[in-house]
Amino acid sequence: MELTKINGLNPEEYLHPFDAKALHALQNTKGLDTMVKKLYEWGFETYLKQQFLGSSLKLTQSNFPDVYDIFETACDILDFKPRPQLYVMREGYFDCVSCGVENTIIVIGTDALEKFTEAELLFTFGREIGHIQCQHVLYSELGQVMPVLMDALSSATMGLGGLLSAGVQLALVEWLQCAQYTADRAGILACQDVTVACTALIKAAGLPMKYDPTLVLDDFKTQAIEFQGIQKNMFLKFSKYATQNKGWEIARANQFFQWTESGEYRNVIERKTAYAPPPPGSINFCPNCGARLTAGAVFCTNCGAKVGA
Repeated sequence: MELTKINGLNPEEYLHPFDAKALHALQNTKGLDTMVKKLYEWGFETYLKQQFLGSSLKLTQSNFPDVYDIFETACDILDFKPRPQLYVMREGYFDCVSCGVENTIIVIGTDALEKFTEAELLFTFGREIGHIQCQHVLYSELGQVMPVLMDALSSATMGLGGLLSAGVQLALVEWLQCAQYTADRAGILACQDVTVACTALIKAAGLPMKYDPTLVLDDFKTQAIEFQGIQKNMFLKFSKYATQNKGWEIARANQFFQWTESGEYRNVIERKTAYAPPPPGSINFCPNCGARLTAGAVFCTNCGAKVGA
């Protein structure tokens, strides 16, 4: 199948409404600005990036041309520039992770490289490009350290025991899940085949490698459509564990089936949702880092600076 390059793609064209709503709630949660400031003062992003760079193999056109070609194809289809650096890490997960709000790197797990088809890798790389396009990296990094941070602050050290309040925990956990819905849309735009997205999630959800994922597609779709979600009070009660080794594959499939079957996906491919260039002076930018701000933003999603009331 010939893939369509989506020229001039704006992330708002595929932004999931749950993502936008959850991000707004997160940015308006009391204590978030203090937490972001403190973590940056402690150098947590530098620590995260060094953890990846110190344990990962860099992938380039010269050493892994087959994988890098798939990555570049995903970037080209989604009209994404500049290219982040790409690494592989010996980890047992079927996904990528991004690190660094500036000079972003993408790290993919070995399991994904070994067990995904080329089309499934295109979906996976497209997902991560979507995270970066939508400026998810800052809060995704918070999600990576949240379980450890909660344990560290349980002793109320340095007067920060109450820093990660229940409100911030819940808002972050909810947004982390909703951000996956947006990323899946970007992944489908990259691979342009919803069946590929399904087989990738089926493998990630735990299908043993001796089985063919296409044989359980119908059952997977039925399960996804019937999924009813999780009540908010359950999120709050177990928010400490909600991001640990959870891929939310069924919940995510539930959402992207609704998107593709509604016709919205096809509208993006056919450029019916293309954004006209905004008039001069109509876009707000962060005074701290210069990143574009979404309408009504309270915090910059690129650097975490407070920019609104």
